[in-house]
Amino acid sequence: MRKLSADIIFPIAGSPIQEGVVVVDADGKILQVDERKNHDPSSIEIYRGAIVPGFINTHCHLELSHMKGRVDTGTGLIPFIRSVVSFREVPMEEILTAIEKADQEMYDAGIVAVGDISNKLDTAATKARSPIRYYSFVEMFDFLQEANADSAFQQYMEVYRGQADGAGNRKSCVPHAPYSVSKQLFHLINEQNVPGSTVSIHNQETIHENMLFLEKSGDLLDFYGGFNIPLDAFKPTGKKSINYALDHMDPNCRTLFVHNTMSDRLDIEAAQAWSPHTYLATFANANLYIE
Repeated sequence: MRKLSADIIFPIAGSPIQEGVVVVDADGKILQVDERKNHDPSSIEIYRGAIVPGFINTHCHLELSHMKGRVDTGTGLIPFIRSVVSFREVPMEEILTAIEKADQEMYDAGIVAVGDISNKLDTAATKARSPIRYYSFVEMFDFLQEANADSAFQQYMEVYRGQADGAGNRKSCVPHAPYSVSKQLFHLINEQNVPGSTVSIHNQETIHENMLFLEKSGDLLDFYGGFNIPLDAFKPTGKKSINYALDHMDPNCRTLFVHNTMSDRLDIEAAQAWSPHTYLATFANANLYIE
């Protein structure tokens, strides 16, 4: 048994404790959180600083770890996506090494649980043996092509079935973003997830996302055109992109809206009115790449 103390202890619940003590057993299980005055000083290990619960990384792309340092900031979302696509053809050994390194770096930084976006199975083995608990968000998209929804869903279900599950790990199917998921694919995703699942969606990352849904304009049209993806059948809703997501996602799931750099007060209020299980995740460092 060890008794660890610091200038301040931040418990999971309750107020911070000045000169607190965390009592742990030989396996690291927390037995008690107490005040230093209640213990023999000779039995306590005292450190400067703070002791905090493990950190949660709510949004991670572990499978893209090999891109670290290879993409410029400040380019905007659409050039960033193009960069991601261009770096997909990397030797698998390099990809797996980067995944292992990133997993270890997160653990060393005190991260104990991660919400990880998964388009492939590259991360599955690492997550299965990692001391970190992973919630794998198997991300699906069909680029608004209703006719391709079923085949896209089946493709990503192979990824879903292969992702780490059990032993503290969980997984769910999630839509990529409003501008990349058809109504039919939203429907298939909702059918797959059980009520109460945690899901995520990239939301309002660029002004062009809202422009697409408001009036079918903006740079996303050129982006799709560059990949020969037709949007002839797409009809603008006259509302911002988040409203399309709210119309087709399951309010019974816990939903992480990610980035939200173009969301305003009305958008956030709409999401909160849609479901009491709404959460916003924004990342100052990551946003440098999409703004």
